[in-house]
Amino acid sequence: MNVSPLYLLFFALLGVSTLAAAQSCPYPSAVRYVDGHFQGTDSDSPWISQAMSGGEFVETFVGAIFTPSEQDERKHGYLEKCIYKTLRGKTVTLRYGTARAGGAMSLTDTTHWVPGTDTFGQQIFKCDDHQPDNCAFTFEGKKKPVDAQ
Repeated sequence: MNVSPLYLLFFALLGVSTLAAAQSCPYPSAVRYVDGHFQGTDSDSPWISQAMSGGEFVETFVGAIFTPSEQDERKHGYLEKCIYKTLRGKTVTLRYGTARAGGAMSLTDTTHWVPGTDTFGQQIFKCDDHQPDNCAFTFEGKKKPVDAQ
C-alpha cells in the first residue's frame, strides 16, 4: 500500500491540533508562590489563587471541579477550580483567570469527571484523580462578533 506523504502530514497535523485543544490543571511542580498568591510558573499562565499568606510549596494535586451551565451538560460550563495541598496540608485553589473574560469551557471525554452535587445542591462534575492530565478540559476564548453586512 502506497500512502502519499501529504495524507500523512494531514493526519499528523490533525492529531496535534486535537491534542493542543485539551488543557488541564497545572502539575504541582508548576505552581509557585509569587507576590502573595499561588500561580502557574509559565509567564503567560492563566492560573492564579486567591491572596494567601506564607510561601509554602504545593505538594499534591487533589482534583478539580467543573460547574455545568445546565443539568448534566458536559460541553458548556466553567472549571471552578483546581485543588492542591501544600507540604503543611494547607488547601490551595487555582482558578483559570482568563475564563472571567468570557469564553466556553467543556470537559474532555474521559471517565475521570464524575457527576455530583456541591454543598448547596448545585450539580457539579468532579475529578479526584491525582494526575492533572486526567482532569482535562477545553477552553474556547470569547468569539468576536461577526459584522453584519
